[in-house]
Amino acid sequence: MLRLSLFSAVAALALLAAPFASPASAGQKNSAPTTQTATSSGFALFGSANALSLNTNQVDQLNVRSGGKKIYQDNYAPTHQSAHSSAFAIGGDADATSVNTNLIQQENDAFGGKKLHQSNSAPTTQSATSTAVSIGGDANATSANANGVSQGNFR
Repeated sequence: MLRLSLFSAVAALALLAAPFASPASAGQKNSAPTTQTATSSGFALFGSANALSLNTNQVDQLNVRSGGKKIYQDNYAPTHQSAHSSAFAIGGDADATSVNTNLIQQENDAFGGKKLHQSNSAPTTQSATSTAVSIGGDANATSANANGVSQGNFR
């Protein structure tokens, strides 16, 4: 009968995962600083005034390494987004909308090889400003920024 202790199971899993684990000298770095600012205002005296400012950011970075020497993989994804909305209405109806959306996916895969360096970078600066003024009614302003980045290095 085969008996397996918890220590043996953990050791076996460590041996299986060892090729994917990177020593400190091998590198692999992910960094995703993001700065987002959304400002919204609305004013109405007798009716409708709307203002919406929205920032959305999604970052997916991956480094995979198996074997090799002096492999260094980098991901870097700074994003600066700013959205400003302002609406003013006296009789009714003023809409202002500002939207920033950023989507980043970066991937580095290295299986073997020597002295490999892979790097991804995705700096993005977006700004959207909307202003709507209505005295009697109906004023709309919409500003939108969208950015999608997908980068990959395979070796």
